[in-house]
Amino acid sequence: MTDEFMVSISCTTYNHEDYIADAIESFLMQKTNFKFEILIHDDASTDRTAEIIKEYEMKFPNLIKPIYQIENQYSKGNNSDFLNRKRARGKYVAICEGDDYWTDEYKLQKQLDYMEKHSDCTFCFHNAYMEDQQNPNKNRLVVPWMPENRKFFINKNKKYSAGELQLLGFIPTMSFFFPRKVLENPPDWFFQAPVGDNPMKLIATSYGYAYYMNEPMSVYRFGVLNSATTKWREYNSNKALQHYNGFITMLNEFNKYSHFRYKRDIELSKLTWEIQRLSILGDNKELKNKRFKEYINLLSGTHKIKTYLRIYFPWLFILFRKLNRIFYHH
Repeated sequence: MTDEFMVSISCTTYNHEDYIADAIESFLMQKTNFKFEILIHDDASTDRTAEIIKEYEMKFPNLIKPIYQIENQYSKGNNSDFLNRKRARGKYVAICEGDDYWTDEYKLQKQLDYMEKHSDCTFCFHNAYMEDQQNPNKNRLVVPWMPENRKFFINKNKKYSAGELQLLGFIPTMSFFFPRKVLENPPDWFFQAPVGDNPMKLIATSYGYAYYMNEPMSVYRFGVLNSATTKWREYNSNKALQHYNGFITMLNEFNKYSHFRYKRDIELSKLTWEIQRLSILGDNKELKNKRFKEYINLLSGTHKIKTYLRIYFPWLFILFRKLNRIFYHH
């Protein structure tokens, strides 16, 4: 055991009084042959979140290092995770937000062991279980896969480039593990992205490659109040349009940042957001452009059906979406 921290756990939280203890306990249970630190950033919670963190801080003052914001930084446009990571001292950073938690006591050890043996790996992630807070019957294993083509379904350990990573579906943020140095000084567009985890994984992976561990070592809580998964459902047309434009801009900026090394995959990913943007604008003529037809042919299953309906039968797509929401809530 060295005197230096090998891993800094970065945990950002806001009004997670029902969840934060689970997250902290999952950090404390980690069994490692190295030292790690627990950095918690409370973004001026208005519930008992800060109080719970303080209780743990008193018990483990040399391990848990919190920040208690007086004013909410997210509402000011500041990136809470970056503010938290700026004080990290570990060689590696592990991410876990306050409403999620880890389930494998050797998670950190497994990820560090791989990256220490493979210096060209600059991002590591794994799958997780999803706990749906609004519909417990929908709890399931989250396995990242490429909606563009079902054959890319992940059921084994695998390497990915930054472009391939962008084509994957949901990647559990609480599985992120990467060298601290790759995100110490991110470009300006990193802070302007609509969500923080997407540019984080792209930038980190662009320095080497990403490695997927086919093990569910954490739990992702879906549908938590005030989380990204609930806020996007409340978007009106203008807010949704801003969101889609933000993703397109972010991918354009990453193309330039990475010197267009992953252009083909990034351009393919952009089509997803362009289709949704044009749908809101009602630009049916542009939606029927040949490039979108080629894109639809790459899709599989429900992704193909939903995209086809969105473009050629928008009224039917709206009806389908309404019925899906009714079914989801019941």
